[in-house]
Amino acid sequence: MHVVVTRPAGDAEPLKSRIEALGWRVTLAPLIEIVPEAIPEDILRGATALIATSRNALSEALKSATDLPLFVVGPGTAAAAREIGFTKVIEGPGTGSELVPILASRRAELGARPVYLRGDVVAFDIEGALAEAGIHVRAANAYRSVAAEHLNPAVIKALQNGNIDAVTLMSPRTAQTWARLVANLSPPVQLSGVTHLCLSERVAEALGQPEKACNVLVASYPNLEEMIALVKRLAANSKAE
Repeated sequence: MHVVVTRPAGDAEPLKSRIEALGWRVTLAPLIEIVPEAIPEDILRGATALIATSRNALSEALKSATDLPLFVVGPGTAAAAREIGFTKVIEGPGTGSELVPILASRRAELGARPVYLRGDVVAFDIEGALAEAGIHVRAANAYRSVAAEHLNPAVIKALQNGNIDAVTLMSPRTAQTWARLVANLSPPVQLSGVTHLCLSERVAEALGQPEKACNVLVASYPNLEEMIALVKRLAANSKAE
């Protein structure tokens, strides 16, 4: 069995190794490139807490702020924060929307000047949701994401030969990029034999028209463990056929 992992280069290895441990072949085909941005010093100066909804927002440049409370979206971002040196890490269940009530219930720890470290494209408007709860944050772009313009040639060849069984899609933008690049292939390829393993319903919806013409499985919860569960489910179904 052959799986294409589309995560950015720095994030792909945990998923790749877990799938390979199940005996599947994996091809890496990053569809989003993460480009770090310099966080203005004046934004961090006087910050009373930090918020991060992606591990991509965290870097060694934050070493001077590791004594601040850091609210993160889920376990993966929490682990990355602790590696940098943060000790006051408050971990959410896994999504931006689920982090909001935690932030609202811990206003004292947020303080008067919380800073939200974000990317240039976000899946959930956490700033707006917090504003509705009466919490105002300063936002700083810690990274930007650049969509790929071409598919990995090895993936194109495998698609043309019908040698791909599944593709992992971890964000709406990644799904949109995959759908766009596949649709632009010439000659056209058939996706009827490819199962799209999607992190959430929003990711599946972002496939757009191709979703109607291909197989889609959606994780029961948006985290790495549930994506692995999807791979196991697909493997079990394949053996049963």
